[in-house]
Amino acid sequence: MKESGKFFEAAALFGTGIIAGFTFYVSNIEIPSRKDDTGSYNLASYQHVFPLSAAFMKPFGIFVNALMGGAIYTNPRKTLWWIPFFCIGALGPFTAYSAIAGTNETLMAKKTLDIITPDDDKKVKDLVTQWGKLHDVRTGLSLVGFAVAIAAALDLA
Repeated sequence: MKESGKFFEAAALFGTGIIAGFTFYVSNIEIPSRKDDTGSYNLASYQHVFPLSAAFMKPFGIFVNALMGGAIYTNPRKTLWWIPFFCIGALGPFTAYSAIAGTNETLMAKKTLDIITPDDDKKVKDLVTQWGKLHDVRTGLSLVGFAVAIAAALDLA
């Protein structure tokens, strides 16, 4: 294997691990920790965190996929790298074209001052819960991608 192949594999594995860890944290700690909070609090928190998170994750995911492309190019016999390449690569289109995109837009457009009644609060909380369930798909994709990236880097196939 070329030295550049080792670099691409190590960097892609590290990047895929960051994405998997980030999505796992959101799905299993961040979202569940807010289940007893009000819809208004959930909305304010979402609106505070989402823009920062998206601003990091979009370019980082593209960068990590480019690293995996480098691993595939420099180590063509390691075909296992294609699986994390597609798993991580699918995160962007899933976010942009699935129901999560509409949920993101709805949550970002809402104003906490418009949450007046308990029913309003419940609707917002339900939207955040729906977002969390859709986010679990991204978590699954990134965990599969990371697990297979480990196997690919260790040449287990």
